[in-house]
Amino acid sequence: MSGHTNSFDEWTEAAHRTGDDLVVALVERILTEAAKANVSDVHFQPEKNGMEIRFRTDGVLHRIGLIPAERTPQIAARLKVLADLLTYRTNVSQEGRIRAGRLANIAKEMRISTTPTLHGERVVVRFFSEETCYHYPDELGFPPDILAQLQRSIRKNSGAILLTGPAGSGKTTTAYALLRELADRSETLRSIVTLEDPVEHALDGIAQIEITSQGDRTLGETIKYMMRQDPEVLFVGEIRDQQTAESAFQAALTGHLLLTTFHAGGAVEAIGRLCELGIEPFVLRSAISTVLSQRLVRKLCDCAENVAEQLRFVLGQEEYAIKSYKIPKGCSSCGGTGYRGRIPLTEALPLESDDVRRSLLDRNDTSALRDTAVRNGMVPLADRAMSLVVSGETSPLEIRRVFG
Repeated sequence: MSGHTNSFDEWTEAAHRTGDDLVVALVERILTEAAKANVSDVHFQPEKNGMEIRFRTDGVLHRIGLIPAERTPQIAARLKVLADLLTYRTNVSQEGRIRAGRLANIAKEMRISTTPTLHGERVVVRFFSEETCYHYPDELGFPPDILAQLQRSIRKNSGAILLTGPAGSGKTTTAYALLRELADRSETLRSIVTLEDPVEHALDGIAQIEITSQGDRTLGETIKYMMRQDPEVLFVGEIRDQQTAESAFQAALTGHLLLTTFHAGGAVEAIGRLCELGIEPFVLRSAISTVLSQRLVRKLCDCAENVAEQLRFVLGQEEYAIKSYKIPKGCSSCGGTGYRGRIPLTEALPLESDDVRRSLLDRNDTSALRDTAVRNGMVPLADRAMSLVVSGETSPLEIRRVFG
């Protein structure tokens, strides 16, 4: 992100020259530049020597610059003012929103969270993606087999579509695309209700509820209550505990189409974690129609360089041999990173297979269930990842970063 770093001092100097309040101008400039660069998060990180600014672009953090330590409290206070938070409460964590249009040059809405640290308040600003991005599933870049499976699942009147993956893997983007498909392209009008924390975008034709506004009622209890609202499709933002899982899958078993997200390393691992939560295998077999696991990997910029040498690459328990590949170089178009944009990596558990269903009911461990799933057509995340390396769309280093 050298392009951003070089301009950081210029932002400060420009604020001085205009005579505007330095802190007000600097905060607006930082957020404006972040929005222009399609940054997902901005970290205002207090350190001993000042407040470090970091941009997360395509899932990777980059240091942008350092604001003098004496400005740290003022920067945090300005961000809290924009989000209508209490500026005098510096010893507790707070959350809020900076509404779209609050800053003249930023059309995106932002979520802000603050927390006290040793050297002052740490503030993280998350940009909600633009509503015009990725309206429908066929715009997400999924492989044809994955897209076809999702399309089959959302045409059903009941069953659960489980979207899994680590934080920042695009689960919510996929869920919103599926919801838009259901709202805009269904042959008949469908009653769709969402329970989210928070609501990221307003979707036409859909009743969206922020679960933080439900008072003392738990998410599991809220799901049960929403069954009285005559929903046909229910989106639960995330399954986090046994009660939520039980209520959600009960809805899927009683004639409702359920979409939800769940943190797990893969499609098979998601089944294992749900069993650990206490959900019986026969419930999972009957309730779930699709388990999709996804990751996002950065796509190489056109400036990438070819490397014509053999590489042996170990990913998980598999070893791959690659005859040639590409590596990032960096140019002005990609801000010196060597990458532009991201590509989804996906795997879907073939639950329509009798062998996979039998393995699930037999309570086989995740290793045995994975072997059965692969034999019945599941393409693992690792195989899809290496195919992207072979085709030159991403690099071995990026795959290593994403998978660890």
